[in-house]
Amino acid sequence: MKVIFVRHAETEWNVRGIIQGQSDSKLTHRGLHQTSALLAAFGASDYRVECVYASPLERARQMGQSLAECFRCPLMAEPALKEQAFGQFEGMSSAQFLQYHPNDANALFNLDAEYCPPGGESLSHASQRIMRFLYNLEETRLHQTICIVSHGHVSQGVLAILKGGVVDDFPWYAQPNASYSVFELINGRCVALKWGIATHLRHLK
Repeated sequence: MKVIFVRHAETEWNVRGIIQGQSDSKLTHRGLHQTSALLAAFGASDYRVECVYASPLERARQMGQSLAECFRCPLMAEPALKEQAFGQFEGMSSAQFLQYHPNDANALFNLDAEYCPPGGESLSHASQRIMRFLYNLEETRLHQTICIVSHGHVSQGVLAILKGGVVDDFPWYAQPNASYSVFELINGRCVALKWGIATHLRHLK
């Protein structure tokens, strides 16, 4: 099964440096342009996606809807694809987080995939729920090619697992809004991976 793994477009909280997690904020004008650029890239590609699965959070659902229309295929909302829950830190600015909770910030974003924010979940847990969804889908053999729309931080954990087999290297796999990765799963094993593809965004200011 080939998987195209997309990060949602830019949101207002992305621009303002506010921690989103499973909270939500609206897309920016740039985010809308990013979506259009991604759709144009896929429209000119050879990908034949049979189903789009998207996190039900609005910023991902919007991207999922646009991609489903582009590929002329169904859109399925999938709770397992939500962003990592950041608990009590959601809605806090990154600057405040670093100032008042420096150890937590370092653990969460740089060091420890097992770190669990108060009231939230660890990156390891969040990544594994997506991996379980992918493996279950691959086992059913429903599709040859699918598109997944999810979120920035949890995608780092997923890509680290796919590439190296463990989540620990997640800081290496940050990717821009509206970028995508492509990988193949065969019998539960990732046999190819291209990640952080963003050439379609080069012309945007």
